[in-house]
Amino acid sequence: MQKLLETIPELSECDKVTGEDCFIIRLHLRAIEHLDFILERITDKAETHSSIVKSQPVARRLPAF
Repeated sequence: MQKLLETIPELSECDKVTGEDCFIIRLHLRAIEHLDFILERITDKAETHSSIVKSQPVARRLPAF
């Protein structure tokens, strides 16, 4: 799966996580319709769950320690 994810140019972040999911990826797409094209490539190899970021209430920042 990791090798497949590395071939997706729209992928900007990929985290390997514990729990039910194995990876959380962040894609940057020009149009939401392009998501189907990306998912078709992945769903042959794995089950997927998609979420769309609506807003970012707390901006990404470095931890203060």
